[in-house]
Amino acid sequence: MTGDMTVLDEMTSVSLQTDWFPSTDQAASYAAEALGFFEKRNLDVEIRPGGPGIRAANDIVTGDVTFGVALAENVVLASAAGGEFVTFFTTYQESSIGLMTHAEAGISDVHDLTVVQMFPGQVFWEVLKFENDLDVEEISFDGSTAAWLENSDWAVQAAGTTSPHFARLQGADPVMYTGTDLGFRTYQATVFTSDSYAEENPDVVRAFAEALQEGLEAFLEDPDPVIAHINDVFPDFEIEVGEAAVPTMRELTTSETTEELGLGAMDGQVWRDLADRMYSAGVIDNAVDGDDLWTNEFLMASIG
Repeated sequence: MTGDMTVLDEMTSVSLQTDWFPSTDQAASYAAEALGFFEKRNLDVEIRPGGPGIRAANDIVTGDVTFGVALAENVVLASAAGGEFVTFFTTYQESSIGLMTHAEAGISDVHDLTVVQMFPGQVFWEVLKFENDLDVEEISFDGSTAAWLENSDWAVQAAGTTSPHFARLQGADPVMYTGTDLGFRTYQATVFTSDSYAEENPDVVRAFAEALQEGLEAFLEDPDPVIAHINDVFPDFEIEVGEAAVPTMRELTTSETTEELGLGAMDGQVWRDLADRMYSAGVIDNAVDGDDLWTNEFLMASIG
């Protein structure tokens, strides 16, 4: 890391609500915690694990948390509902979430799909269905791939970092298509706060963003200590799963944007396209200006 680091004048307590259980998807924050990148900037950070039904945007609006983690489309959803947020960091330049198929099915694009297991209300799927006029049988997904394993012509919602690993352990020959592969690019594990908090506390946001950048950089260079820390925090997260996720994470966390502007940086065109497509597909009833939802101003181009 080079450049001038932001250090707050006094220890400042903030909280981060993640969108799922501890895993390498939150590697940036857990690395910053474990390796002291928060502490050296005078940040005392409480990382609150997520899970089903937890929406960080709600907690930010009520003031229960300072920062939140979400898919970019969930920030758009919350903004369309009246929230005022600014996203200032993303772990993934392309979301790892998409569809997993069987190699023997020979599926190459969305028009080859016949049966899809999907959690209800997934934005990427709703947009793709609308834009491609898909007529596909949908089966509600409960998180278990048991039925998918027994049906070679099915596709199932999956995370590219971990789902293929589990599928291979069970004898399958999976093919993973991320949202970008299918025609829907979005950011994953974005970090955001309220417009008002960012306006009133820019140095806190900047210190937090820099710590996340440094954390992600450290993880990509040497993931093992961070994976071990996540396992300590949440023993259900297996070391082997974290190790299996690393190659895909290295692909999806870097891009031309990060090469120019640093890890965690974003491109406004992605936000504009995302908001416009969600509105056109009827996912949101109120149009949202994607340019209002993000900024790179708190990042250091020298990190990453």
